[in-house]
Amino acid sequence: MADRPTARTDRFPAASRRERGFALVAVIWTLGLITLLGMAVIVGARYRTKTSSNYASVAAAEMAAESAVNLAIATALAATPDQAINFPLRCRLPGGERATIMVEEETGKIDLNTASTSALTRLFTALTGDQSKGSRIAAEIVEFRKPKTQATPAAGPAQARFTTVMQLDQIDGVSPRLFRAALRHVTVRSGRPEPEIEAASPAMLRLLNVEPKPASARRGLPVSGSMTIRADISAADGTRFIREALISLDGGNGRPFVIREWRRGDIDPRQERPQGAARACLRLGDAPAS
Repeated sequence: MADRPTARTDRFPAASRRERGFALVAVIWTLGLITLLGMAVIVGARYRTKTSSNYASVAAAEMAAESAVNLAIATALAATPDQAINFPLRCRLPGGERATIMVEEETGKIDLNTASTSALTRLFTALTGDQSKGSRIAAEIVEFRKPKTQATPAAGPAQARFTTVMQLDQIDGVSPRLFRAALRHVTVRSGRPEPEIEAASPAMLRLLNVEPKPASARRGLPVSGSMTIRADISAADGTRFIREALISLDGGNGRPFVIREWRRGDIDPRQERPQGAARACLRLGDAPAS
């Protein structure tokens, strides 16, 4: 009689142990899922914060680059003959960004509308490293730039096909990578069959394997014609942004200049980041830069 309670208590011992085991496993899995979800939320929040910070840094660098371009224009137009501004100009913007401002004259580039076939071939052979490919692209450009209609007294002179360098991506054989590499070295505003070596940028001279003359190492702004102002900005957090503006001097209707195009420039891997510039880009009167 004394053993009956014990028999009733242990009637289903194996089932109870299995239920307790399943419950423990379920609790462990639940805790694991909650932990994973928490980690995912934390990582996602950090990623979104970092992405937002990167966007803000790029936007700030872009604004600084546009300000540097406008500063270069204003400085050049306001400079007197005895206070000529030489370029490249390296200075520090009010936000602490380091700026290198360069002037690239359009006469020192390859004109897509007027360049000779040999000049086009040299450029694209240098960019692609392939003589036959360079020749094919040059032939495609010459064919593309032919006017759609012939000049007539009634219609006036025939218009060239290239109205902007951005049309270069319509040429067969010009890949996106080649397009970006060539963009800095071509123009539609030179009107020359060959680039003017004295006006060519250091990047163009390196591409054509031409030694620059010492006198052309630093140049001021041209007094007429078109040019590209290139502002290379390096922020304190490492963000880098390059903005280019195509400028035509003596824009007509009493305007001293006209901005024809704004472009985002590619970073040349062979070109170093703008390094610490002691002088400030903006100075009041003759006060020394801090």
